[in-house]
This record gives sequence, C-alpha cells and structure tokens, in this order.
Amino acid sequence: MCVIASIPAGKVIDDKTFDDMWSRNPDGGGIAYITDNDKIEVFKSMDKEELLAQYKVISKKHGNHDMLIHMRIATHGSVCMDNNHPFWIDPQTVFAHNGIMPQAFHPPAKSDLSDTRYFNNVYLQYVKPVAFDDDGFREQLGDIIGFNKLVILSTNKKLRKESYIINERQGSWEDGIWYSNTAHIDKPVVKTYGGGFKTAKPYRQPVKNKQLVFPTESMEDSYLINPELYKDPDFMEMAKSMCDISGFNDLEDVCIEYELEINPVTGLAHCIGCGCIVDDDLERSCNDDCWAMLMMMDKEAGWPYEAAHMDGNHDLVEDACLIIKEQEALSSRDSK
Repeated sequence: MCVIASIPAGKVIDDKTFDDMWSRNPDGGGIAYITDNDKIEVFKSMDKEELLAQYKVISKKHGNHDMLIHMRIATHGSVCMDNNHPFWIDPQTVFAHNGIMPQAFHPPAKSDLSDTRYFNNVYLQYVKPVAFDDDGFREQLGDIIGFNKLVILSTNKKLRKESYIINERQGSWEDGIWYSNTAHIDKPVVKTYGGGFKTAKPYRQPVKNKQLVFPTESMEDSYLINPELYKDPDFMEMAKSMCDISGFNDLEDVCIEYELEINPVTGLAHCIGCGCIVDDDLERSCNDDCWAMLMMMDKEAGWPYEAAHMDGNHDLVEDACLIIKEQEALSSRDSK
C-alpha cells in the first residue's frame, strides 16, 4: 500500500521505475528535497506527468542532497492533495509513510484525515527530531508502528544525516535507492528457498466447514482489510480458502501470521516484504531476499533464521534449512 523511495544524493529514479510506481499507486504523489540554501521544499501533485516533469527538474538541480518520493494508494481519507505525502513534522523536517497504521492511530469516524496525517497530529509532531539519531528510539518507533515504514528527511543541523528510515529491513535497496516495497519492480522470483521451502506450513490444524469470523459492526475499525471487499463473492472464496488452510477463522489473523496485506482495491493478497501475489492456498513465490519470507522461515524453524541470513552466516542458514527438512520428514513419517 503506497510506496516510498528514499533517494540518496547522486542517485536518480529512471522513467520506467517512476511510471511503474505510479501505476500501482495512482492516488497522488509528492517529492521532498533540500535546496542549496539547506531548506526543505515539498512538491505534490495528483498528476503523474506533472510529478515526473518536476522530479526531473528537482533531481537535476538539487540531486546533490537526499530526497524522497511518495506515491499513494488511498486506504484512509479521501483522494485529495491534503492527504498526499510527505507531511511536515516541523519547519526543518518532513516524513512519508507506507502501510496502514495500527488501530491506535486511526482517525475518528467520518474524519477526512488519512491515518498518516492523524499519526503525525497526535504523535510524530511531538517527537524532537534529534531523537532520530538514536538507534534505540528508531527501533522503538518501528515497534510502535509495526508493519509500517517511514522515511524522514531533515535539514536540522543537530542531526548527523539528512535521511532516516524506520523499519528499513521491511523495504529493499535497489540500485542504491531504498524502496518501502518492490511491488512495482519486475524481477525474477524463486519458487523455492533454502532447501525447498515454498510457503509456511499451517501453525494450526485446518478446521473445515467452520463459521468464518469477519468484521460486522466493527467493519469501520478494520485496518488490514477494506470492509467493502467482503461484499465480493470472489474475495470471500479466497478468504475461506486461506482460513481453511491456516486454521484461523479470521482473515486478519491470517494476514498477521503469514505476513500478508490485502490490496484495498483489487482484494488480492500480497507479501508485505516483496509484494508478490499470494495464492488462495497461501502459496507464494517471494524474491530471494524477501525479509517476510525469511521471517516465515524463522517461525517454522523455531529460531532466528532471519538473523542468521542477514548477518551473512551461511553455516547457520544451512543449519536452519536442515532443521526445516527434518521437521518435514518427521511430519511426513507421522502422517503415514
């Protein structure tokens, strides 16, 4: 949901990538950049061509500083310029957000605020920007927002850097540019990972023909799934299949456990790590370096597989794969 590009000084997004980002996130876009006199400027538009033209001018003139680009797909709040990112934290600092904020940061009913603007109003504007230099604070902020990502751009002289990324590992570096997700990027995927791992096994025994639990009176409070999707028979069929396989009777629980997000417009399930489509049977073909897939393997192996992989400890990775194979062999033997 949405996409942020954190662009270090000297890096440029090509036209195709820009177009692909917009095609998946067409509800408006914005650019934040630093001028030669160390001031932050923000440009927003609801039109792709206007945004692209302005980006080319900005990157040519001010590409010696970091900048960020955000493109939006609306989940909370109307499609309008006011809900376009980035937003001001203070006169020297702006931020952009990718994801759907936890329930605590959802705007009041009938409010036209997006969850991002509401989060800024009730929390982020009260944070002193110097806190972004603190590793512990950034980690704590990442825990608070969960499966969400933030990019902060600042000219505050008390800060060591111009850009800070919250929950960086949930995104991906591509050609020197950090993207909050890579759903817009056409890249090869692998069908297997680490000794034949394709998708996580259910953590509970499937329960057939059970009554599914979906939001009713609390539909407006659902932050993972657009309530309108429950009116679509095809979506309901997908939901029932996922719940049957996983053993859950609530699709939101499936999303949380299997690291998924549901596109609020199409109703398709995507991996929150790499953006690949996840089938009704929870089969997924993630990118080789997808952090969400690694986290799923971590859950199945029962120990920090992901940490081993991220640290480059290939011996530990191989050991984790062996554990998974042994678990599968034992499961297969027990079922006979």
